[in-house]
Amino acid sequence: MANLVVETTHGKVRGELHDDVAMWKGIPYAAPPLGALRFRPPQPPAPWPGERDATRFGTVATQSRDPRIAIMSGIAEKVVSGEDCLMLNVFAPAEAAGPLPVMVWIHGGAFVMGSGSTPLYHGTTFALQGIVVVTFNYRLGLPGFLYLGDLARGLGDLARGLGDLAPGYDAGNCALLDQVAALRWVQGNIAAFGGDPGMVTVMGESAGAISIGTLMAMPAARGLFHRAILDSGAPSLGPPTRADATRIARGVIDKLGVGIDGLAEVSIDRLLDAQVELSQASGLAAFSPYIDGTTVPRLPIDAIRDGSAAGIPILLGTNRDEWNLFEVFLGEVTVEAFEAPLRQRLGPLVDQLLETYRDAHADHSIKRAWVDLVGELVFRIPAIRLAETQADRGETVYMYRFDWKSPAFGGRLGAAHALELPFVWNRLDLPMAPVMLGDRLIQLQPIATAMHRSWAQFIRTGTPNGGGLPDWPRYSSERRATLIIDRESHVAEDPGGAARRMWPAIWPDA
Repeated sequence: MANLVVETTHGKVRGELHDDVAMWKGIPYAAPPLGALRFRPPQPPAPWPGERDATRFGTVATQSRDPRIAIMSGIAEKVVSGEDCLMLNVFAPAEAAGPLPVMVWIHGGAFVMGSGSTPLYHGTTFALQGIVVVTFNYRLGLPGFLYLGDLARGLGDLARGLGDLAPGYDAGNCALLDQVAALRWVQGNIAAFGGDPGMVTVMGESAGAISIGTLMAMPAARGLFHRAILDSGAPSLGPPTRADATRIARGVIDKLGVGIDGLAEVSIDRLLDAQVELSQASGLAAFSPYIDGTTVPRLPIDAIRDGSAAGIPILLGTNRDEWNLFEVFLGEVTVEAFEAPLRQRLGPLVDQLLETYRDAHADHSIKRAWVDLVGELVFRIPAIRLAETQADRGETVYMYRFDWKSPAFGGRLGAAHALELPFVWNRLDLPMAPVMLGDRLIQLQPIATAMHRSWAQFIRTGTPNGGGLPDWPRYSSERRATLIIDRESHVAEDPGGAARRMWPAIWPDA
């Protein structure tokens, strides 16, 4: 991709060359969601005259102010955030002949934090593997998930002068619709950057992986991608409903003291203050995809079971000690907060699960068992259900578990949530790497090289085999072959099966 000036559907963009990788940054893929567009589906960007300078990253989405979440999202430095954030970045091999496979990265951050321009996600490493990389921002928190459809319709005769509001607010989950808009931009433009629009892999972690699992069930996203990689995230088996989202919206409106017609005028700082209060009351899961009947018509796992993701190979997995990250950075309250509702919902099954998880620890710690249980609830079991559902349809599925334990924080992190990311992106050189992984990084390079090349191999071919990890069989409900990634990676059949077999009692139909 030697030409650094590229014609897109909305105007020319001028990028820059860094060694062997061409980069274009801060390209609008949708109009700024400001004013009347704040809580509405993304609209096309306005064309621009001449050449747009695409050598600097754009503003990132309005962010949570909690510094602990910033650390967990891998953002140690301050970033400029705001609502004019719907921009993307392209990284392409400078000289490789196209069309090349494309990877579109959807960042994580609990749907309240993160960006496509976080240093870890610079696409250079994958571009050097012959892949065109797209990263992007999407709306977070309240701008991304406030649902006003039912409240707008409920205004009835009181909605004088607001006759256009209800149709505009019918579609919820604006964050997901932003992601769809970015994928549509890829379909319309990536060929000009040397990419193949018929070979697009979506890849994401945590909230990004949850997004991808939901996109697999969304009619609006159908045909926009062809493979999927989900690291530590899958659609919730009990997601919020439209009624839940409406209840949150009513609380936000009451807190702000405005009507629906006044929401567009509320300052973003006031909106963020309301978001922070809501997060403190409801936890990190206050903002996530919900079933609104329009953008997400029904339970994603049901749609996938019925073929909404037919023909899409997936690579997915979780980390052995997912919830350790939150326990270390947010404190024990994040686990304790689960105990009462889980006991109320599950009854004696909680104690049976806890006994199973205690057996996995030499000291039989009940605290460690609770951390394991919550990590399984939030991450591993939904991932297994997605893998089962897709594999049972005869689709290609590869499952992994990342078991390498970090010595950082006195060993308390273990194989925590997000710890695999520097390995997947092959970025052990970043300043945050020794903080999270310890100071013996040179010994970890073989794991990073093998993971990175295997993920790239899947993006190119639909199978991770041949990338440097051991031979990796496809996942099935019968064998449950799972690649355990560690210093000595190996395949295990149904790891953690004793606990897994108990969970269907919670979601018998999932």
